[in-house]
Amino acid sequence: MPAWARGSGWVHSGNLEPRRLIYHVDMPLLAMLLHEPAATVVRGWWDLLERELGLQGLRRVPFPHVTLLGYSGLDHGHFRNELEACVERLGPITLRTSGLGLFFQPHPVIYLPVVRSRALTDFHREMWESVGTRGGRLDPHHAPDAWTPHLTLAQADLTPESQLDAVRILSRLDLSLEFEVRNLTLFEWIGPRFEPLDRYPLLGERAETVG
Repeated sequence: MPAWARGSGWVHSGNLEPRRLIYHVDMPLLAMLLHEPAATVVRGWWDLLERELGLQGLRRVPFPHVTLLGYSGLDHGHFRNELEACVERLGPITLRTSGLGLFFQPHPVIYLPVVRSRALTDFHREMWESVGTRGGRLDPHHAPDAWTPHLTLAQADLTPESQLDAVRILSRLDLSLEFEVRNLTLFEWIGPRFEPLDRYPLLGERAETVG
């Protein structure tokens, strides 16, 4: 670990088994979309990396979000029915980022780790178990025991060299962020990027706020 990363809330997953980090066009996503003003803050960090390093790969998913799961082979009608039932039970939740993270393999990625509170863990597990009963295939990297909730800052066109340059730029900033999630969003690939198809307001009782 570089000297400038020590004692700074830095986390990394370079020693973990390789993960599929670049979204596949055949795998729709269910995500927590950030609202304003948090979304503008994240886009500002994206814009900074684009100005300084020419990084644009993240524009394939141009909406700041936390992915809950990726899936394929599910009947969309049944899937949407299950989502509608889930959002009746699940309420808005406030999340917080902490530190800065890296994935090294199989592709470089920079992200903000999201604090995994008990409320967020329970929220994610309920979504995974509910949707998982509908058949199809869920991305195993989003399984409850493997999921790393995060906000991506750079990926796709990031190289090992530009990853280090980007980290030096970001390490000068205050990257702490707290934001409320009030709905779930279903994304599908509509080339050349993912687009939101449906939004599902969270109608249940508000979850605990992350401290």
